[in-house]
Amino acid sequence: MERALRDVRVLDFTQALAGPFATMLLADLGAEVIKIEPPGSRHEIASPMAYQGMHFYFLSVNRNKKSVALDVRRPEGRDVLYDLVRVSDVVIDNARPGVPARLGIDHQTLSAINPRIICTSITGFGDAGPCRDLPAYDLTVQAMTGAVSIGGNPGERPVRNAVPVADQGAAFIAVAGTLAALWERERTGVGQRVETSLFAATLYQMAYEVALYTVTGHVQRNIGSSHVVALPYGIYETADGWIAIAAPFRFDALCCVIERPELVTDPRFDKMDKLALNREALDRELQEAFRARATAEWLRLLHEADVPCAPVNDLAEALRHPQVEATNMVARVPHVRGGEVRLVGTPLKLSRTPEAARAEHTSPPLLGQHTREVLTDLLGYDEGHLAELAERNVIAFADA
Repeated sequence: MERALRDVRVLDFTQALAGPFATMLLADLGAEVIKIEPPGSRHEIASPMAYQGMHFYFLSVNRNKKSVALDVRRPEGRDVLYDLVRVSDVVIDNARPGVPARLGIDHQTLSAINPRIICTSITGFGDAGPCRDLPAYDLTVQAMTGAVSIGGNPGERPVRNAVPVADQGAAFIAVAGTLAALWERERTGVGQRVETSLFAATLYQMAYEVALYTVTGHVQRNIGSSHVVALPYGIYETADGWIAIAAPFRFDALCCVIERPELVTDPRFDKMDKLALNREALDRELQEAFRARATAEWLRLLHEADVPCAPVNDLAEALRHPQVEATNMVARVPHVRGGEVRLVGTPLKLSRTPEAARAEHTSPPLLGQHTREVLTDLLGYDEGHLAELAERNVIAFADA
C-alpha cells in the first residue's frame, strides 16, 4: 500500500538518537531509507537489553530501514556512494561540522554529482559560534540552553527533562526542513542544504519562556510541575498515589469538586495573577484536599466536572491505557530473525494512507542486510562486481 513519501529515497549516515529518530519518521511516512554503515560497525550482543542480538536502543529508532554495509572512507566505497547519490533524493547525517566534508558527503560535493540532492545535517551547536566543534549530548544541551534550570522543584537540584527533547526536537525540525526542501525542489528542480542543531531546537521549544524573559525580564527557574502563569497546574498526592491537575480556566469547577468553593473568592486567589503570586499557599490548600480521597475517585469526579486531570502513570501503566490501543501507538514489528518487538507507533495519521499501510512495519535491519539488494536493484551491479568489492572489504553482507 502506498504511503506519502513512497517516491523519496534517503541515504542515512546517522547514529545515536537525533539522526536515526529523524530518518525513522521519514521511513514511517514511506520514504526508502538506506542506512550506510561501515562494515564491522555493529556486532550482535548477548544482553537482557537485546532482542535477537539487537540492542533495544537500535531497535527503537531503526525500523522500516535498509542497511548497506559500505566503507565510504575508501575510494572504491566513495564510487559506490556517489552512484547511490545519483539515484537518491536526500542524504542525512548527524556528525560534527566538518565531518561530512571529510567523508565526501557534504552538500557541495554531492550537489556537483546530483544537483537535486538535499543534504540535511543535525549538529550539536550549528555551523558557527564558539561551541561549533564541541561534543553535544541531550543533557549538556538542555543545561546550556536553560531548559534544566526550569525543571526540578524550588530549592532542589535542577533536573533534566527525562524525554530527550534536545535530540528528538532536533529530529522533528530536521524532518520539517527536509520536507520543506523537497517541496521547494518541486518548484526549482534544485536541492539544498538543510541544517539544524540540538542547541537551536531546544531553544525553539522554549518559545514562551524566552518571550517571558525578553518582554518582562523575569528569569523562570525551578518550578517543578507548576506553570509560570497558568494556575492551578501541578501534581498532588492523593490517598493512594498522585494526580496531575491543569485547571487554569476551570478553577471554580475544581474548587467545587474538592468541596472548597470559598477558595474562588479568597482574596489570595480571586484573580489569575494572584494565583501566581500565591502559588505556595494555593498548593498547600490543594494538597490538603487531594489527600482525602483515592486517585480513581478524584479522576471520576474531576472528569464529570470537565476539569483537566490525569493519573501519574509509570510507563507500564501508560502503555496499558486503552487510549494507546485506540490510537495504535504501540506497533508490533516483526524481527528479521523471528518473533516480534513492540515499539512506539507512528504519531502521524494521514487520511490518504490506509490504516493497514500505516500499521505495516519492517524489521530494524541487520548490518549489510540489503547490500546486495540495493546495489543490484538500484545500481545494476553484477555478482562479479559485488564479489570484488566484498573481497576488498569495501562492502559486506549480513550473516544469515
